[in-house]
Amino acid sequence: MTKKLFDDGMLFSFSAVVTDCKETKNGFEVTLDRSAFFPEGGGQAGDVGTLGGVKVIDTYEKNGEVIHLCKSALEVGTEVRGEINENIRIRRMQNHSGEHLLMGFIHQKLGYENVGFHMGSDEVLLDLNGVISPEDIRECEQKANEAIARNVSINISYPASEELASLSYRSKLEMTENVRIVTIEGIDNCACCAPHMPSTGGIGIVKVISSESNRGGTRLHILCGLDALDLIRQRMESNAAISHLLSAKPEKTADAVEKLLNENISLKRQITENERRAAEEIISGLKNDSRKSFCIFTKGLGRNTMREIANRAVKLTDGAAAVFSEEQDGFGYIIASEKLPLRTIAKDINSVLHGKGGGSDLMIQGSLTAERGAIEKYFSELDL
Repeated sequence: MTKKLFDDGMLFSFSAVVTDCKETKNGFEVTLDRSAFFPEGGGQAGDVGTLGGVKVIDTYEKNGEVIHLCKSALEVGTEVRGEINENIRIRRMQNHSGEHLLMGFIHQKLGYENVGFHMGSDEVLLDLNGVISPEDIRECEQKANEAIARNVSINISYPASEELASLSYRSKLEMTENVRIVTIEGIDNCACCAPHMPSTGGIGIVKVISSESNRGGTRLHILCGLDALDLIRQRMESNAAISHLLSAKPEKTADAVEKLLNENISLKRQITENERRAAEEIISGLKNDSRKSFCIFTKGLGRNTMREIANRAVKLTDGAAAVFSEEQDGFGYIIASEKLPLRTIAKDINSVLHGKGGGSDLMIQGSLTAERGAIEKYFSELDL
């Protein structure tokens, strides 16, 4: 049975003897007489690193043994040096310890339990069995970070059955023996198998990113420590870029964006009104005494406005009414007909006039790159 050394979360290097090595389809499963590698559990992924210079790509538990999934085989009976990836371990411990810390204050204030926990690569998900307000989230987050500033001790213990029976602690499972309790002094007691920071100061920061309703409760998205710093840095850099683009102070970017959106809405309304007037002018001037297919060329009109014109123009022809709006690389088109099989004709239009689009027998739409002269010639011959 592997002797587990990860109660000391800051133990990143150790010596051990290889007790077994089996080849699998994913690599070599290596066991040791002792290991500081944490196997996957409690919502936290298994450690990675090296054993005797061989890469360890995952760690998990099987039949009480800590399994180190290695890229290469290790000889049974040899002593190897284990090196845990310190950066990954610390980030995971910061996030896990930060979750305990935040959850401790939420439990104290509201009595809620943690009914779901997942530590992903870019955020930590914490599911509560109750609804928590933004004000309470902010208060508990503030208290968690104040506790970080006080550098409160985080201790690991294995209480005896008698002591455990009288101890108040959080746990998602009913356990009666070999229960590992993680204690943040005066804040939280929680049954947990994962390694943690030795004190709250090592967590660095606890930040609630967002919250949402989830199965009658609340799901919190949080990040702690170095991962939180990475996110804060990324968002500050993004905000700085927005600040530069809008010529606004970083703390005023939201106001500047709101102003820009309002201006955009106003411009869209003006464009819609201008298009409406242009459509009315075009429609009032429509004339087609021959009843043959005909074209209408415009510029800067949207598809809805073009469709409105086509719906009026089609009444003046026994062929097709084709509305074109000049674009950067050609023309957008809306073509209507009450008598021609436009769905079939669309293939020929797109082939001859270098376009793409389609629709129904009554109306097709798309874009093409042919010149105006070629378009007019095509439609003048459509009824022949």
